[in-house]
Amino acid sequence: MKKTIGIAVGLLFSMVMVQAQDYVVLDRFMRKYCQNWKVGYQERTESEDLKTIVQLGQPMPEFHFTRQLNSKKLRGKFVVLNFWATWCGGCRILSCDIDTMMRRDPGMYEGVQVIGVDANETLVDKGYKAEEWWKEKGIGYPTVGGKSADACCASVKGGHPTAILLDDLGIIRGRWDAWSPGVAEAIHVAIWALKVMPGQGIRADVETVKSCMEKGEILKALYLLELMPEDKDNSALRYKCLMMENSRDAMAFFEKLKQKYEVDKQNDAWIWFPSEEYLGIMREIADFIYDSSSNELGVLKNGVDAMQVVMSSRDKKSHTDYEKLGELRVKYAEAYKQRGIDMLKMAITAAEKEGKGEAEVKRLQNKLKSYQE
Repeated sequence: MKKTIGIAVGLLFSMVMVQAQDYVVLDRFMRKYCQNWKVGYQERTESEDLKTIVQLGQPMPEFHFTRQLNSKKLRGKFVVLNFWATWCGGCRILSCDIDTMMRRDPGMYEGVQVIGVDANETLVDKGYKAEEWWKEKGIGYPTVGGKSADACCASVKGGHPTAILLDDLGIIRGRWDAWSPGVAEAIHVAIWALKVMPGQGIRADVETVKSCMEKGEILKALYLLELMPEDKDNSALRYKCLMMENSRDAMAFFEKLKQKYEVDKQNDAWIWFPSEEYLGIMREIADFIYDSSSNELGVLKNGVDAMQVVMSSRDKKSHTDYEKLGELRVKYAEAYKQRGIDMLKMAITAAEKEGKGEAEVKRLQNKLKSYQE
């Protein structure tokens, strides 16, 4: 009996630890991929320094908008509070963006209450009513206003816009300030990560990542990868996923891989053999870049470097290996040449602005023409 109780307690403790770790991972993930993510708000101290008041993990102050829309009645549901006002352009866009995400995947928002909180409204006296604008746009979730909305916004130091995510216990799990094109999707992913994943038993593994990528759900795929330890089975997949979201992050990750696997490579070494693990990762990355339509200089350089690792192996090289390296080098050279041409064009513009004279401008134009032919 004691043994059974011990096992049960151990399992419960493990589940709690996993859940707690998920909040840490979500915070780390949002810091990487959503510039609007905040852990709280800032206030000035007596010495005029800015101090961050952390809200994540803290209970949401009680709010009461209507009989149905209040903190007590909504306990047991995830809640998104979208603070907005008619005078705020970013607020209006975010309100519509959230509605769009909900319409794309209505099933995911079962058990989730989204509320527009029209706070600090100033255009009512000018005949511009928030409810009319809301109805005109056809937004499917409710909006509230008045003193209760103002009080709720003040209780969390909300801005315009600010979106706050509460879990089913009324704990603040996410905050996004201001608008950018990715905020609504970030809120969507946070709900998926904290509610849908554990509820449906979705596992963070390579197959699930690939499935998300095939559906174009790149942020979900990146979140899954954030949960997974980096290893040989997902390194190339991470690069591909990062490429689909932000090529700069992909290139930075490529350099990280080189530092990890080429630690034993001497700068002046004539012969160096990559490990089988590194070889497999680089071959997959090289194939991905070769098959892509990217003309970005840094990405093509990754492709060339990856193929050179492949060519450094002890394995026999096929004609397609030489073909891929050759074509990637040509594409890289062409991209580099285009950058040089762009610099020459800038030189001509600068010479004209500096009043260098017709002869100097003509000389630069002839040089540009010779490289363009």
